[in-house]
Amino acid sequence: MKKIFVLLLVTTQFVCAQEYEILFTKQVNNNDNIYSINQDGRIKQVTNHPRKDSSPMMSPDGGLMVFTSERKGWWKIWLMDLESEEFKQLTDASSAEYSPSWSPDGNQIVFVSSRNGGSEIFTMTKVGKAIKQISSGRNNTMPSWASNGRIYYSSQINGIYQIMSMKPDGSDQQQLSSGKGDKLMPQLSPDQGTMLYYGNFHGNMEIYKMDMSSGQVTRLTKNPLMDIRARWSPDGGLIVFERGNKRNDQQIYLMNADGSNLRALTRSGYNYTPSFAVKAD
Repeated sequence: MKKIFVLLLVTTQFVCAQEYEILFTKQVNNNDNIYSINQDGRIKQVTNHPRKDSSPMMSPDGGLMVFTSERKGWWKIWLMDLESEEFKQLTDASSAEYSPSWSPDGNQIVFVSSRNGGSEIFTMTKVGKAIKQISSGRNNTMPSWASNGRIYYSSQINGIYQIMSMKPDGSDQQQLSSGKGDKLMPQLSPDQGTMLYYGNFHGNMEIYKMDMSSGQVTRLTKNPLMDIRARWSPDGGLIVFERGNKRNDQQIYLMNADGSNLRALTRSGYNYTPSFAVKAD
């Protein structure tokens, strides 16, 4: 398979903004595999396995893809070389392991595992070595490794998921949100000024963003269906997310960073866990 590239796009909202292909999971005949889609709706299949593949994340250099899979047992973390199409299993604990995210330099991966009891956050090298637990004491999940070197994640505090951050060694843990409503899958913008997440503050899962300086929260979506698992494009100009009712009609959507120019990329079936591809060398 050839590496995934980006093109140039001119829209009414952004001049010379980049157009990125998007990785996502698509279920066909009850079988989940990883696909890519461009903003014209052209779909390409990336993995093809009878067991489930899901949650793809491309490495910063565009050469590797980390994902979760049930190829051997319950959900584990796997790696795919996008040039050679070779696969490597990175984790093999008896528990489910999921939500992988790359470090900014592409040398490490952060993920979630309950191998030591409870949902906790771990790090490892990109080849599955030096696995280390870096969180403890609560239900901790959905980590992302931001460009400022810190790891952001959701942690259950008094029954509500709040946004937390910490250094990659687990030190300097900071609570960044409070109040009612779960705040899930925090993603720091590339310019480090805005936190993207989804939550149920208004009674339904919607996409929000929080200004890192003022703490002001802006609601980006308003729909009776669930809007979940939002991610920034590498340039911070776009947001991809999924909308639907789970397991029946779940579609991949794209919008500008301010919530404008909302459009569906997929239109039928069960599609989930989108992430932006990055520019290949």
